[in-house]
Amino acid sequence: MNMRHRLKPHAEATRCAMSENKSRLLTILTILAVLSVLALGGCQNQTATDKSAEKEKAKTEKPASAMPGMMLTKVSVITPSVRTVPITMTAAGTLASPNAVTLTPQVSGTIDAVHVQSGQQVEKGDLLFSLDAQPFETALLSARAKLEGDRAQARYAAQQVKQLKPLVEKEYITRQSYDQAVATAMAANALIAQDDAAIQTALINLAYTKIRAPITGRLGEISLQPGNLVVANNTALTTLVSNRELLVNFSLPQSVLQALRTEWPGLGQTKPGEKSVPPPTVEVLDEHAENILGKGHLSFIDNSISAGTGTIRLQGLIDNQDGSLWPGQFVTARLTLGQIPNAQVIPAAAVQIGDQGMFVYLYKDGKVEMQTVSPARNTTRETALPAGSLPVDAKVIYPLPARIAPGMPVALEKTSDNKGLSSERLKAESAAHSGSSRNE
Repeated sequence: MNMRHRLKPHAEATRCAMSENKSRLLTILTILAVLSVLALGGCQNQTATDKSAEKEKAKTEKPASAMPGMMLTKVSVITPSVRTVPITMTAAGTLASPNAVTLTPQVSGTIDAVHVQSGQQVEKGDLLFSLDAQPFETALLSARAKLEGDRAQARYAAQQVKQLKPLVEKEYITRQSYDQAVATAMAANALIAQDDAAIQTALINLAYTKIRAPITGRLGEISLQPGNLVVANNTALTTLVSNRELLVNFSLPQSVLQALRTEWPGLGQTKPGEKSVPPPTVEVLDEHAENILGKGHLSFIDNSISAGTGTIRLQGLIDNQDGSLWPGQFVTARLTLGQIPNAQVIPAAAVQIGDQGMFVYLYKDGKVEMQTVSPARNTTRETALPAGSLPVDAKVIYPLPARIAPGMPVALEKTSDNKGLSSERLKAESAAHSGSSRNE
């Protein structure tokens, strides 16, 4: 009994302690939960505040490119020129003389005089060399003297025949004697003919002592001087090449034949009654294909295509009256195969190459636009686009600035001429920008 009374207060104390611990734990958990809710609410409020501030900042701020005081890239523009452009194909070519002569004497003798200098331009018939003519003049005199002697013998023989004829008729002499006299007279006449031929030969040989230019052209080096002995048809005096007209030899892909058949029906071989068509134009330019050096026409198409290269050899005849072109000179040959009507022509350096092909930059409403193009003809200075490739009012940006991209705001710089560039300026600026502005 007393034991139960002593244990009861102790159990109650234990229950009270446990109850207090539970209350404290519950209070701590409640406080932590409240703090977590407050912290989460504070973060959301801060995020909303930050977003609101950013929106206000975006409303009040302007883009950097549109801010007053910012320098826009200045560009110049040109308007494509519209004109008819020839369709051409080019290839490396070599000039050659259509007529080259090695001058050799036709008689042997000693050079008496040289009337020209090495490299001199001469006309057909000009005197170039003189050989010692005395031996040939003597031969001519001898031939003429022999002719006179043979003529005397012929006259005597003819007189003998005349005298013997009545005698043979009266049978005072034999027929054989008379026939012999007739044969002697005929032989004398033959000697006269032979002497005439000898005189002509002597005259020809005498003329050969004056060596004249057989064609118009330019002489090569002359190494022989007066006093040198030359041998007929053996000693080379010098060379002479015609240069008023030159041949340009070049090769093009075999596909050119189809275009040639269209441009030059029959390839120059017209049938009877058909109207002949002028051959295609051939031009020769310098090695960089920038300057035209001469013009002419197609004169020859080879009869076979090279199996190794798939090309066909062509030849053009080029006028060279001023003598500015030289045989053996390396040139660029350009064959005209047709025309592109109303082509839009722009500087070659304005055309760029990218992943989508060739394109140009256009100026429109203060920004840069990219326009793809398909050139119909390219040169080092110009690019011809088919009609309608660009808008009628297109403003092509040229020359290109160091930094440019589609959509980029730019400022238009006033220019004195937007209808195209002069050939000299175009040439200069194309050379200056072709290396830096193209995307290879």
